Amino acid sequence: MKGVLEGIRVLELGNFISGPYGACLLAVMGAEVIKVENPKGGDPFRGWDLGGDQPNFWAFNRGKKSVTLNLQTPEGKEIFYGLIKEADVVMENYRPGVTKKLGIDYETLRAINERIVYCSITGTGPTGPYVSRPAYDTVGQGLGGMLSVLMDPKNPRPIGPAYADSLSGLFSAIGVLGALVARAQTGKGQQIDATMAGSILAFLIAPATETLAHGQPPGPYTRPRQSQTYAFSGSDGLPFAIHLSSPQKFWEGLCKAVDQPELIEDPRFNTRPNRRKNYDELSKTFAEFFREKPRAYWMEQLEANDVPHTPVYNLAEVFQDPQIKHMGMEIQIERKNKPTIRTVKFPLEYSETKIPHPSAPPELGEHNAEFLKSLGYDEKKIAELKEKSVI
Repeated sequence: MKGVLEGIRVLELGNFISGPYGACLLAVMGAEVIKVENPKGGDPFRGWDLGGDQPNFWAFNRGKKSVTLNLQTPEGKEIFYGLIKEADVVMENYRPGVTKKLGIDYETLRAINERIVYCSITGTGPTGPYVSRPAYDTVGQGLGGMLSVLMDPKNPRPIGPAYADSLSGLFSAIGVLGALVARAQTGKGQQIDATMAGSILAFLIAPATETLAHGQPPGPYTRPRQSQTYAFSGSDGLPFAIHLSSPQKFWEGLCKAVDQPELIEDPRFNTRPNRRKNYDELSKTFAEFFREKPRAYWMEQLEANDVPHTPVYNLAEVFQDPQIKHMGMEIQIERKNKPTIRTVKFPLEYSETKIPHPSAPPELGEHNAEFLKSLGYDEKKIAELKEKSVI
């Protein structure tokens, strides 16, 4: 098999991150993903305001094929309907109501192919008081509570990656897999609604549940205190982190690693509740110890004493780590007449099915002829469609 989803065809109507990422995950697992793009520029991540060939586009669109269609034209819709007949999945992240206006909504497509699995990704869903609002990643993060556990409330500045976009893409892929299993049992497809705000809340299931139980919402430092997570720097200024969790042996190992065994029974820190209560004082105390020698020294001491620890890498340093290299997390995708793409491997390994090496992100409309010919269009008709800006 060429992946666990070999034989599944996906039509992606996606821009930016959420829809393209969800479809990319399916492509990596072996599905044939046809990215349906507007002839005038395609997915904005192809160039956007940065111009040209962009890593943002590579990251979310490897392993796909590209077909250009102007879905506002009758001819474009006719071609799309032809593709729907042989498709298994549609993934889209348009604003609510757009697919209905274009005549490519679930109800319309189900009449053509009742087996179609149709996944829509929006900020907050297809109905409700916010349905007409534009929604991007920061909106999903704020509404779902993520920003409150990332930002310093005294200096509110959005930080971190595109969690809402990425998580909604991830949950949408999970939703599609579930719908395909259900279809195998019933013979019928169905519609899936994924939201950025809902995906954030689902990801924050533990702190959200605690808040509902006790009424006290967490801040950005709540979990580090609870989980006993600390960050320090060595004498060389290089950062690292420690996660003590609950086993007492990790606390004892930490004290031995810094050659301070007498701290094991210190009443401020000797139990997990006391360490939580005196989190700031513990952090300040050990920061003084760790400033005495470089990070590499402390990595050796922490490992020798079996303390959960990690250097804090930036994303350039990550790929130099021997364990990451052993895991083969960097892959390279060759492209004709263009620089090789260095990117990240799909993180799952299957014992019986090999995950295929992804093909290069497609050029805009690269596969027009392939699919139009499969629908019965000859070279002359394809040229006419291009001339009319249908493709």
